[in-house]
Amino acid sequence: MVVDLTDNVLVNTPIPSAHHAALRSGFAGYPANPRWNATKYKAWKIGREWREALARGEMVVRSTDSMLVPAIQPEETEENLEKPLNSSQWRFPFRAKQMLAAFQAV
Repeated sequence: MVVDLTDNVLVNTPIPSAHHAALRSGFAGYPANPRWNATKYKAWKIGREWREALARGEMVVRSTDSMLVPAIQPEETEENLEKPLNSSQWRFPFRAKQMLAAFQAV
């Protein structure tokens, strides 16, 4: 599911739509709401981590579609970019698989 994090940034995520506001809030840098349940707090935290990863250069916003994606590792060359990338070629700034698995388990 594609989510608008801001006017200029989109992200593809399996996080349920009920938690998208918390995800946007974390990405925007707002504090967590103390009334949120654990899953909304996790969505907020993922949004915050994405914002921090973007600031560190570990994630980038693609110019073609404004999608937030992991940055390609520096050893990738122009000729390798023409081939489709598998998941081992992406550098994730945090434990994305574990965090997404936590949402799917709820």
